[in-house]
Amino acid sequence: MFARGLFDLLSGTLDMTLFKGAGDASERERVIPNLHRNSPCLDHIHTAVSPRWSTAVREQERSRIEHETFAYAALQPLLEGGFDVIHCLEMEVCNIVHDNRHLFERTPKIVFSNGGAIPARNLPRCDFVQEHTERNFAYSAKEKAFMIPHGVDLDRFHPGLQSDFRTRHSIPSDAFVVISVGTVSASHKRMDHVIREVAALKDAYLVIVGQESGETPAIKALGRDLMGDRVIFARLPHHELPSAYAAADVFVLGSTFETFGIVYIEAMAMGLPVVCTHHVNQRSIVKEGVFIDMSQPGALTAALRDTPRETFVELGRRGRARVEQHYDLRVLERQYVERYQTIADTPSNLPTYSMKTKLHANLRNALRRTLGAMHGHAR
Repeated sequence: MFARGLFDLLSGTLDMTLFKGAGDASERERVIPNLHRNSPCLDHIHTAVSPRWSTAVREQERSRIEHETFAYAALQPLLEGGFDVIHCLEMEVCNIVHDNRHLFERTPKIVFSNGGAIPARNLPRCDFVQEHTERNFAYSAKEKAFMIPHGVDLDRFHPGLQSDFRTRHSIPSDAFVVISVGTVSASHKRMDHVIREVAALKDAYLVIVGQESGETPAIKALGRDLMGDRVIFARLPHHELPSAYAAADVFVLGSTFETFGIVYIEAMAMGLPVVCTHHVNQRSIVKEGVFIDMSQPGALTAALRDTPRETFVELGRRGRARVEQHYDLRVLERQYVERYQTIADTPSNLPTYSMKTKLHANLRNALRRTLGAMHGHAR
């Protein structure tokens, strides 16, 4: 959603092309063939890890294959496009494009959007790094990092939106509704934890909106067992998300850490109060929320039960004001245009032949010959 939002924001100002893995193609939107993470041919991934982590590792492998096949398929249109800046969201894509930048007639600048708060030592190969929070910026590669946060479209996400979501899902008009938006998983988003905590509030309804994962069936079964008809699972395209937010009274995310969490600012833009982890990153992003130890059983239940409703309303009002000041896409548009221009004007730094590279090559060749000789003797 970040790439789509950035393209929609800037394509009227900059000559920009969106490379995407699905959907409809157009002059400025290229559909790149790839092996999708949910492809049936990836149903038999073998992992040499503890059973405790096997599901998570399989999900990682699915994502890696999707990103790498996308990157290699994108090389030809990238080479033909004559782009000055290539903004990558995934590590695998960034590494593959950067490793092949010597193929371009005019060397593009490779920008990595560090959505995973990856520390400087583990960043992919790139020319510039976009960080989204001040905390992440402090741990980034100082010589090439810049900070522009995620943003939200305040024309689409706003309080007072009319929605029939409650009616369509048989939620009483006077019910207290909690919403959580994110991948329906236990390992990160901890949707199972949210279900257990909200289930303890006998009059509360829970709406969970998000992409499914390998853990989803078990989470849905838990929800039906503990909450029956009081839990609603939905998969919605992003443009329909405001209707789900508008049906809720409070937003909750069960994860104990998020590098940013666009859903926080979407909920705040809708005027919803936010209950989330008390991690320093979330405190700096949300500011106006209820912060708890999300790993502590009972903490979320207590926050939802004991926080006065008028306090929730006031937090929702202040959260909307914060989004208007810091995360409005219209505020961020000028920052992106200025930053892209600066990046495009920066001289390229392709490797060149020098005495240093000659010495490195000679040392590598000598080492290779030595190892080859040793291997030959061993045989």
